[in-house]
Amino acid sequence: MESSQPIAADDLDITPVFGAVDDETNGRVIEELRRANATLIAVRDELGLEGDGLTLERYPSGQTEVIGILRGGEGKLTFETGLRPRNFFSESPWQPGRAPRSMLTNAWDADGYIRVMVRRPVGGHKYTIQETGAEIDEQHFESAVEAAAGLAAVCEQLAELARSREPTVEAWTPPEDNASEVA
Repeated sequence: MESSQPIAADDLDITPVFGAVDDETNGRVIEELRRANATLIAVRDELGLEGDGLTLERYPSGQTEVIGILRGGEGKLTFETGLRPRNFFSESPWQPGRAPRSMLTNAWDADGYIRVMVRRPVGGHKYTIQETGAEIDEQHFESAVEAAAGLAAVCEQLAELARSREPTVEAWTPPEDNASEVA
């Protein structure tokens, strides 16, 4: 069953992503996650974007993550960030009907992206494709508190990037040799 829980929720359960942790660690992780969430909410409101801030996601595959997606440009521009257990992307993908995969909760990866939907020629035809306007390199963490603080830092970098240009598809579309049109 897929579920989504806002990071701001009073009953936030971090165990799907961070595993069982002591009360002090739980409090520190939640504090960092809420700091990250506040950063996203602030840039969302400042730039007139849409989105709910950070959420903790659980998928039928057993995969879990903390993600944030802000949208602009009529949904064609996204500012995305995520924190995942290190084995979120494994070599053997999950298939429906199989048991959910177990997520390791001893190491995490965080990153961020700004993506745009554009029309580009591909093989002689124009298609709407997703391109990356900017990215924040994936970072690796070995403790739950470092991972949550790392996500907060990625959110700060993403907010700084978002503020560096107009929140439009045109401003974030990567250059191409041939002229392109926005999707």
